[in-house]
Amino acid sequence: MITATLFASAAVLAAPATAREHGHHQFGSPQQLSSPDGAVVQEWVVTDLKKSTAALPGYTRRGQLWEATATVRAANGTVTPIIPNLYAVSAGGQRSVVLWAVATPQGIPATTLTPGQSSTGKVYFDVVGSDPMAVIYDAGTGTPLMWCCNGSTQMQMPMENCPMCAEMKQPCPRCRDGM
Repeated sequence: MITATLFASAAVLAAPATAREHGHHQFGSPQQLSSPDGAVVQEWVVTDLKKSTAALPGYTRRGQLWEATATVRAANGTVTPIIPNLYAVSAGGQRSVVLWAVATPQGIPATTLTPGQSSTGKVYFDVVGSDPMAVIYDAGTGTPLMWCCNGSTQMQMPMENCPMCAEMKQPCPRCRDGM
């Protein structure tokens, strides 16, 4: 019942126009999801996507373990982080689901946050296939949040059909082909 409620609430959240207009995909940039009426606004920041050497108790890896640091903040209203909406994505578009059910002391807790509160922790991905280039938060709205540029290297993922880039006023200097 709780899981169904969490997934149902995720479906009503959407990326705001400002995220789409600015196309701010750089790791470390805050991006927000809000309910249609603006009563609930959660802000996510993802940083430091890298191969991981962490030991995950009770979990048997199938591929290479990757990790990132995620922060969620209740910018408005009460927010329960829906961690299963995070994915690591390869240049070819292959998604690796976050290992949200594997509890670790370093992990981001899925506890409810009151306005102004935040929570930070590691998120882990078991990557089978190509190395990930990005992390996305996909709430099923058709416009996922995305972090892909580290500020020093050019993004190699094809961005031609990126819904967040579709309305950019200026091309991204780090995306392939200057998206």
